[in-house]
Amino acid sequence: MATIWKRGPYQFCARIRRNGVSETKTFETRTKAQEWARLTEGKVSGEEIIDRSQARETTLTRGLEWYEKVIVPKTPRSAKGKLTQIAFWKASKFADWSLVALHPWDLIDWRREVLDEDNAEDGGQIGPGAIFSAQTCIHRLNVISHLYSQWPLIHRIPLANPVVRGVRPSPNNARDRRLDSYPDKNGNTEENRLFKVCDASNSAWLGAAVRIAIETCMRQAEMAGLTWARVHLSGQYPYVDLPKTKNDRPRRVPLSTRAVKAIQSLVPANVAPLGNQKVLRIETPRAIGHAFADSD
Repeated sequence: MATIWKRGPYQFCARIRRNGVSETKTFETRTKAQEWARLTEGKVSGEEIIDRSQARETTLTRGLEWYEKVIVPKTPRSAKGKLTQIAFWKASKFADWSLVALHPWDLIDWRREVLDEDNAEDGGQIGPGAIFSAQTCIHRLNVISHLYSQWPLIHRIPLANPVVRGVRPSPNNARDRRLDSYPDKNGNTEENRLFKVCDASNSAWLGAAVRIAIETCMRQAEMAGLTWARVHLSGQYPYVDLPKTKNDRPRRVPLSTRAVKAIQSLVPANVAPLGNQKVLRIETPRAIGHAFADSD
């Protein structure tokens, strides 16, 4: 229990003792002393009374509007994608739901519906009537999860995140791809066939780009933005420096013998100094995908 006593004309002292904890504070009015004692005693005992009315009164749409205004500008690299996901949720059946009303099971039911999971083949995840891919589903759920992690922090109101483990679909393993090392009837491995097609492409740089990607695991955007000033082929350990990667962090990429040879094949003749010229003379990363499509 709290003890409050008057110490002077405009001084009221409040003291709480709970679970071996003793705290004392002085206020100008008895009302403020009583309010402090009530809140502090609740925190010490774990029975703090929290006003959740703001969370109950905030719809998903209003929460997303706040997220779009406050959070999205802080993440410019992913802003376009987030705005797309926000628009999707504003048009969804959850748009007018209160933030406290959205639960994991609601999102699981939604996921099963949009991915047509009930009609998926044995061992599959997506049915023939799926509205979009599992990866798109993950992106959309990620925005909801981020909203529910940021809104409570800013408003200081506890709010359970409905995107718990098991709500997101399992991502497919499309990136877990390895070239088949077994030769075909003509004695060519999958890598041989890949290089043959790329080297015959109208985009003369494609073969070298593919070799660099295989040897270094560099992303398309990283290769597209690489300049000669950041390529270091001399010395015992050649490398390239990437000033900004997908995670907004610089990265140094070591180069194998094959990667060095591929990069050297891209050095333009009779052009010096190379400096800030691009290694791949393309405008955007999409040019690599277009070159692949044109090589089919």
